[in-house]
Amino acid sequence: MKEFGSRFGSEGLAAAVGAEATVGLANAGVNTALPKMPEKKFRVGGISATVWKGVSDKGTVYYNVQLGRSYKDKDNIWKTTSSLKENDVPKAMVLLQKAYEYVIAQQSSAVLS
Repeated sequence: MKEFGSRFGSEGLAAAVGAEATVGLANAGVNTALPKMPEKKFRVGGISATVWKGVSDKGTVYYNVQLGRSYKDKDNIWKTTSSLKENDVPKAMVLLQKAYEYVIAQQSSAVLS
């Protein structure tokens, strides 16, 4: 699924197959559950911080932040790892700060509404 996401960008499966194709698959009895899309993604070079929004069984909204580094392997295929090189650490710090600020802003706006 990671390979699919990097190939079609942030629009994901819905953009790749289109709404009409999804309806057609649903009518054919095929499971058409779309993959969960990130709430927000921050990127600097190959480093990214992805914010995921979730809802608990009790209806409480929560956020998770995933940190990753994209790279090409020896076969020139894109991969993702959570391991950072020493030069990636400052970038990761900035991205985590941005992700944290985004989460706090979302929580603040939810309280106000």
